[in-house]
Amino acid sequence: MKLQLPTALLGCTLLAACASNSMSREEKQRQVEIHIDSCAVNLSMGDYARAESQALKGLALDEDNFLLTLYLGRALLNKGGIKNIELAEYSLRKLDDDEDFRVSLSLGEVLERKGLAYEQAADGVESGERYTPAPDPAQRAEELRVEARGYYQEAQTLFSRSLDLQPNDTEVLNGLVRVSALLGEFEDSLAWCQAVVNITRSDRLFWRQQLERPEISPGEEQRMWNNVSKLRKLEQAVHLHAAAILNNQFDRPEAAVEQLDAILAFDADIAKVHSQRAQLLVKLGRYEEAIASLDRFLALTDSQFEHPDVQRAWRIRRDCEAALRLGS
Repeated sequence: MKLQLPTALLGCTLLAACASNSMSREEKQRQVEIHIDSCAVNLSMGDYARAESQALKGLALDEDNFLLTLYLGRALLNKGGIKNIELAEYSLRKLDDDEDFRVSLSLGEVLERKGLAYEQAADGVESGERYTPAPDPAQRAEELRVEARGYYQEAQTLFSRSLDLQPNDTEVLNGLVRVSALLGEFEDSLAWCQAVVNITRSDRLFWRQQLERPEISPGEEQRMWNNVSKLRKLEQAVHLHAAAILNNQFDRPEAAVEQLDAILAFDADIAKVHSQRAQLLVKLGRYEEAIASLDRFLALTDSQFEHPDVQRAWRIRRDCEAALRLGS
């Protein structure tokens, strides 16, 4: 039996469905292909509302179209909000993940996001900031956390499935980085971080070499730089994630500093990295290095003097100078 489109999506397709009745089969197919291409372009540009609209118009012409259903799920996922997340889950669960690794990847991201929403709800119920009709709020909060963990576990299974279908895909590996940490599997999360870094380093080198080729068109050069930028951002994110785990979960600030140094090796002008590095160096008693990192942060930051991060940096700097005077 076919799954019926939820009311929230069904109403958006009625006009397009009526208009399609007068089309020939060939014309319908051409229109579907146009909607697929338009949906893909809008997804890549981050216009998720328009991508959703194009997907729905195309599905009104071909309700079982694989790509349009996948793109609809991804558009709804990126729009965010629990209602969109649930609609994305509905759309993606209709698809066979044997056909495309992006199905299990996207559904894994949906369930990860759903788990985070449930965990946030649990925190709200426990603190009293969120209403619950349950007679025992503490028990309800625990139930929500159990549900959240179940979503994380299913997301982890889906990401692993995606990795089987598409080995070394950085989006899949990054999903495993995140859900492993959410499940408290910190050693595994660190291992996945290293896997991401190994691939991004190699890919960045490849694209930098490609940029040295003669007679590259402006469009090709821009796409290559976009690839390099995307890889650098991902590598930065996993190094920051690894640094947080090493410091907070394993009390290994020296190893955490090494993660931040790895970021600065390819981009020395990220203010927040210098700030975090300084705080770790203070923990290690390396006050002169901490002052140098704080000075670099203060030189790079766009925040005003009154900003809490800037005020904290000056306070830590004064503490470092005091510690150096006491030690001399």
